[in-house]
Amino acid sequence: MRANSDFDTHSVTAVTAARPDPGYDEPVIEPEELRDLPAAGPGAIASRKAAAPRVPARKRGLLLPREHGAWGMLLQPFLAAAIIGRTWSGLLPVSLLAVLVVFVMREPLLVLARQRWVWRTPHPETEAARRTLWWELPALAGCGLLLLTRIPLPWMAGLGGMAFLLTAGALWMTLKNRQRSVLLQLVSAAGLSASSLLVGYLAAGSMAAPWIWWVWILHALHSQSGIFAVHARLDAIAAQRNPEKLGGQAKRAASHAWRLEGVNAAIGAALAFWAGWVSVPVFFSVLIHVQSLMRLRNPEALKEPLRKVGLRALAVSIVHSLAVILVLW
Repeated sequence: MRANSDFDTHSVTAVTAARPDPGYDEPVIEPEELRDLPAAGPGAIASRKAAAPRVPARKRGLLLPREHGAWGMLLQPFLAAAIIGRTWSGLLPVSLLAVLVVFVMREPLLVLARQRWVWRTPHPETEAARRTLWWELPALAGCGLLLLTRIPLPWMAGLGGMAFLLTAGALWMTLKNRQRSVLLQLVSAAGLSASSLLVGYLAAGSMAAPWIWWVWILHALHSQSGIFAVHARLDAIAAQRNPEKLGGQAKRAASHAWRLEGVNAAIGAALAFWAGWVSVPVFFSVLIHVQSLMRLRNPEALKEPLRKVGLRALAVSIVHSLAVILVLW
């Protein structure tokens, strides 16, 4: 369920606490005015590396993801599935804790991986990462045992295997400084949105109900579009500062975003013919993101504060989730 995901995939990104370049020795963080911004999709952290001033990192007691938007990508499908499935069983909080633990585990695992393969000297974050995993691993094991009382082992193994593969893949790509991989971003958005599948099984007692899959698919499509739209904006801003060096990257990011919207528009048209009202959230997402991409052609629009952009994108994602609930109710 969890892959690397920075979103607001509905939102704007923040750079990592440590530079992913091999051999880098001193941990760094963003200044307050940048670190507190909503975050964007899986590879977007690389977009602002050059723009963010770096200062020495502080030791933290508990490592949690700084990608604010990824929380929304994880929780909105979960809540939508709970509402549509009308399930409020005692295992719902357990399933929520499980998906949250899987999500937050990536941060300490990434720190430990960097300490093992990237950093040349011990970092203060490493001990905090170990402490964080000491409570996360038992919590996840306990949740898994409780969920097995309701969910068959094959399904639990499948969902757990998905979470493991996505997390491991995201860690490896981050260590290789390949967060901008298009495939990784698409898969990560789908992985985060898969939190709805766990709730769907609890609600329906099986995975046969079509609405379970629709909740996942519709949220994944919207999240993927959000990630690419954010990359396009951040790269366009960077290209304004250094058009010769970053202009090509900005054009590629915009091209990827426009192509994805074309694909989603085609999916929406197919769903309109095949599934009727289910196509409404898809068309809504396409309309919003096309409008966002068109605004990037206006230099004045790129001066809009990123916090405002992120909050607007978060509001859009909430409206999208409400639309999913409405058409599947």
